Amino acid sequence: MDPDAPSPAGLSLPYRFDTSNVWHTILKGAFGLNAFLILCVLVSAFARPWPVTVGLALIAALVFWFTRLFVRYQEGSIGTLTRERVEVEPNAVFGVSLPGPKGSFALDRFSAIRVEFRSGPIQPGVQGGPNEVLWLVGREGTPNIALARTEDGAGRDVGRKLAALLGLPVEETGAPRVIRV
Repeated sequence: MDPDAPSPAGLSLPYRFDTSNVWHTILKGAFGLNAFLILCVLVSAFARPWPVTVGLALIAALVFWFTRLFVRYQEGSIGTLTRERVEVEPNAVFGVSLPGPKGSFALDRFSAIRVEFRSGPIQPGVQGGPNEVLWLVGREGTPNIALARTEDGAGRDVGRKLAALLGLPVEETGAPRVIRV
């Protein structure tokens, strides 16, 4: 299990959550690569033939396009969950405000705890494995909020515990890991 993930036994309210760390790492790398490529384009404009500069500029544009996708679809949240409400802090990397929920939401604006099972790599020797993201599912007009990331099926227990603490039902999506003997 992820060392930062909540353990089902020790889960209590108020619950402080931060599911942004994975996306912050990805975005910091993407921003750094963009900055490096822009520097390379500038240096090559003064020191290299134009075809090299144009090639680097095209690569920089492609990386920038992917970075925009990463920013748009990141799903991390930081905040505090209580029995009455969830407070979500603004999410930002290097001063760049990221899309996603922010503000204070009453708990009656949410309908369930969703455990989203995700598969891991299928090749032997590749790090990673099955994991889960736990969501506080918003009713119409209220965003879904990522509350926790877990590994190896622990999300089911954490989801049940959170649902019991909040008086909400549990939904499960995706395929849980099947162990074959």
